[in-house]
Amino acid sequence: MPSGKHPSVRTLRDRPDLIQLKRQAKDLLKAFAVGDADAVAAVNAYYQGARADVFALHDAQLVLARSYGFASWPKLKAYVDGVTVHRLADAVRAGDLATARSMVEARPELINLCIAEDDEHRPLHYAVIERRPEMVRFLMQHGADPRVGIWPHRDATSALTLATERGHAEIVAIMRDEEKRRGSSPLTAMRAGQAADLVGAFERGDEAAMITALDAHPALIHASDPQGRTALHWAAARLWPQLSTWLLAHGADVKARTHTGETPMDLVAHEPGAGSVDAPRLATRLAGMLLGGGSDRTARWAIVAGDANWLRARHAEGALSNQRGLIGHAVRSDRPEMLQLLLNLGLDPDEPEKLEGLDEVVLTWGGPLRECASSGKLTMARILLEHRGNPNTNVYAASSALSEAYARRDVAMIALLERHGARLTPVFVGELGLTEQAATLLADDAAGRTPEGWTCPGSSVAQDLLWGAVGSSSPEIVRMALGRLDLPRDDARWHYILQNGLYLGPTSNRPAHLEGFRLALDRCDPNVRSKQGATLLHDVAASRGGLTASDRLTFAQLLLDVGARLDRRDHLLKSTPLGWACRWGRIELVRLFLEKGADPIEPDAEEWATPMAWAEKTGRPDVLAVLRAHAQRQL
Repeated sequence: MPSGKHPSVRTLRDRPDLIQLKRQAKDLLKAFAVGDADAVAAVNAYYQGARADVFALHDAQLVLARSYGFASWPKLKAYVDGVTVHRLADAVRAGDLATARSMVEARPELINLCIAEDDEHRPLHYAVIERRPEMVRFLMQHGADPRVGIWPHRDATSALTLATERGHAEIVAIMRDEEKRRGSSPLTAMRAGQAADLVGAFERGDEAAMITALDAHPALIHASDPQGRTALHWAAARLWPQLSTWLLAHGADVKARTHTGETPMDLVAHEPGAGSVDAPRLATRLAGMLLGGGSDRTARWAIVAGDANWLRARHAEGALSNQRGLIGHAVRSDRPEMLQLLLNLGLDPDEPEKLEGLDEVVLTWGGPLRECASSGKLTMARILLEHRGNPNTNVYAASSALSEAYARRDVAMIALLERHGARLTPVFVGELGLTEQAATLLADDAAGRTPEGWTCPGSSVAQDLLWGAVGSSSPEIVRMALGRLDLPRDDARWHYILQNGLYLGPTSNRPAHLEGFRLALDRCDPNVRSKQGATLLHDVAASRGGLTASDRLTFAQLLLDVGARLDRRDHLLKSTPLGWACRWGRIELVRLFLEKGADPIEPDAEEWATPMAWAEKTGRPDVLAVLRAHAQRQL
């Protein structure tokens, strides 16, 4: 999606200069002292209870640092001085423990940052890949999460999974020892199979089954997940009154805080899935239960309870302006009167913020309006727009408010948003299959009328239309976009485009979808690779897009027919498409790839990355039998 900009969040230039940043802080201080409206708004967004008569340079520096996404001026200074996740990753790869220690001492948060927006490797991944046990121990002792994977196949690429599947027993032991030292968490315990029944109950939203599972594993009542959320946090967020009642009766801590400081009260009705026609009543009831259990009153409690006087009093104290997520909380709690009040008090309707987990500044905003559009809350959408909410939302890696309205065929919401200036970007026009709008976008682009920032970074109208259309059943738009796209056959962007075509649901128009995929495939080398070295055949084998066995065979055959190779290895799992098929247990692809000449032995592969090794590790005797039978026939 287009990244865009938002005025209350700053973006560092490529080579930030500390002297220039100090000058910015001084300018902010001077402007705030004379009551400049922009300076006052900037300060109030990041500093509670600021007063011009006592606001000093170090306060201005703190505001500036926060506006750039850093917790403090020293952390911003450390970043400018080169203490970045990229340099930490370099130290990890080189086994330079002394440098890694000094960097983590200056900025502990680097441990769990991704390398970049489009690269979810973390320092711990590199410690495993380079097989550096002492570096793994150091990172684990400083809070590294070994169970977070790398997009697009996160289930297969956590540091712990990589170490396990590569046979790095000493590293696996270190990770498990350090996890044990930290104490168990519900997530860890559940993934370890200690409470698989709780996982299923949680996914189903079955409160009675959750209670039964927690009763069998009482330690999980008080444990927290990697974000610091306890079971009571989740019960509050999902509006589960039965589970909340049981947890409170069994001693769950109403004042437990997540790593970012939220109590269960703060998360009442926080999860998007919690919304329902009964949400306000459930939220009020649950907030009352938490309050009765000893929870402190918070701004989120006041929103749910409709306590306008409490909110006004806190605002007068300067205690609301720098709290995150209150506008979205009012929307999710279905409290239009509280939403109106908060906006009248000056809170930002877009709730812009820097995306967490990254060193670089990636902005996201417009969540409240998008929530209104996705849940049909027309009144609150109107309130947000009347208070200058941006109609063209930019929620990271998500649909826009207008695309949600189109997908729901919400005519009234579409009319409201478009009346305030909302427009569909090329990606969403392609995804929604809006042929006439696609033609208009291409004509406008040819005439130089495409607004700045309307396409994805480094992309074009035609490429964005193609990316969206190839992922839906829109061969007409695929044809139009291809007519305006001039990419070399071996350009890596073809992988990014066609990878989006590997999604099919039960209601997809399969003939139309495959037609669009074929049209795009005809224009490129079928062996183009992702940044991680995977080919499209690899992606078909992992098939994270809901493909059936028949779908996988169809896509694989299409690729093989135009020259897709079976001997290419990716960079992370070091495996061929056959290896991936074995790892994910795609026996239909194993048979097809072997018939097309894939080597079941692969003597040049690393021992842990051969097809047979994958079949053994994943417990697939049926796959192993097929491999052995084929190898025997070759003798």
